Amino acid sequence: MKKIDIFGIAFGNFKRRKLRSVLTVSGVAIGTASIVTMMSLGIAIDESFNKSMESMGDLTTIQVQPGWDEDTGQQKGDMNDELVQTLSAIENVSGVSPEIQLSGKLIAGRYQSYANVLGVDMKFADKLGLTDLAVGALPDETMVSSGKNIYAVLGSEAAYQFSIPRKGNGGGGISISYGGYGGGEEEREPPPIDVMDANTRIRYTYDWSYGESNPGDTTMKKKPVLYNIIPTGVMPDGNWDSNVYIDIETAKKLKKEAEKLNNSQGGGGGGNKRPTDPVYDGIKVFADNMENTVEITKIINEMGYQAWSSAEWITQAKEQTAMIQMLLGGIGSVSLLVAAIGITNTMIMSIYERTREIGIMKVIGCYLKDIRTMFLVEAGFIGLFGGVVGVAISYGLSYLMNTLVQGGNMMGMGGGAESQVSVIPIWLALLAIAFSILVALVSGFFPARRAMKLSALEAMRT
Repeated sequence: MKKIDIFGIAFGNFKRRKLRSVLTVSGVAIGTASIVTMMSLGIAIDESFNKSMESMGDLTTIQVQPGWDEDTGQQKGDMNDELVQTLSAIENVSGVSPEIQLSGKLIAGRYQSYANVLGVDMKFADKLGLTDLAVGALPDETMVSSGKNIYAVLGSEAAYQFSIPRKGNGGGGISISYGGYGGGEEEREPPPIDVMDANTRIRYTYDWSYGESNPGDTTMKKKPVLYNIIPTGVMPDGNWDSNVYIDIETAKKLKKEAEKLNNSQGGGGGGNKRPTDPVYDGIKVFADNMENTVEITKIINEMGYQAWSSAEWITQAKEQTAMIQMLLGGIGSVSLLVAAIGITNTMIMSIYERTREIGIMKVIGCYLKDIRTMFLVEAGFIGLFGGVVGVAISYGLSYLMNTLVQGGNMMGMGGGAESQVSVIPIWLALLAIAFSILVALVSGFFPARRAMKLSALEAMRT
């Protein structure tokens, strides 16, 4: 028997009992719609979670801090170059960036600002989020900080921290914060100074009390050293970053000089104490991908340091999301299981009604496999039509749920243009149709095998 004849006979038999075929297809459609709709809820949760992860930045970054001795209550573990080398040697680590934090003051004419200077390894500027600048660029190879000149990248809010010190108030005044570089939906007033203007001279000192008028409130008795901060770029608006980023080697020199100056004035335990090699305030470790972040974090914690990353709780949350999707899919699959029983019942009834027809086909020499294929194709039609109708119903339900949520009328939830509680990607729709056909073929296999094994003589007598 030709393939086209098998399909033609199977489709004719499918149409012969229209009501029964429609009811069976409806059962498959309801089962398919249940699975797709339930899974679409889980997929929407997962997509919403992924968007939240993207807003958190790089998930391969691990923050390392000194550990704590539970017995003494003191820090343990040196944050030095030796540790940097040890961390770099860990498998699947793509880079290590130490950090040094320096405090002090920025002075620009009559304006002053408290400063948080952060020394980082500019080789990892992309991983540290310093490459996407609103104004200017990163310091290049020709811009080497030397002497009193320091090249730096400023946070978006650094310029807005400047203010004119009020007399007798410690010199700090009140920081003015109107906005930042990079623009936004709302226009913001310009900062007190333009840090990127070549005529703006910005200086930095470690002495917090520089320029203050309170008597006896000077941190350093000796005249403080002033450095020239030369901004090369400004971070984009939106993260309220007021740091001043400089190269880690420059930060090391500044920290040594600050310690030397402080020791020479009697601070730090004696005037003759030599400055030690700078100890890092923190270290960032970069994994080669997010899958290895959790394992690397575990290794560093076992070394006695405190290490954490966003990927730890994200991995746990994604596992919970996957469980939710499986649970929802399992609930929906119950309906399709009921539909599978209906398909089996329909095909068995079809065999009883067509016993004489099967006997005639055997007598005239029809191959047994063709008889089996004919019934399987008929079952496949039920799965195909039921799957297509079920997916169409799922898209309608998904649209309805998303519309209700956007209107804020579903379970009291506030909505928005981007609110979605149901997402049906194309792969889910195609997979649902293929799964419906597979279920129908499995359900029709036993009846098709029974039809194939019917005795021709017995079938003719029926």
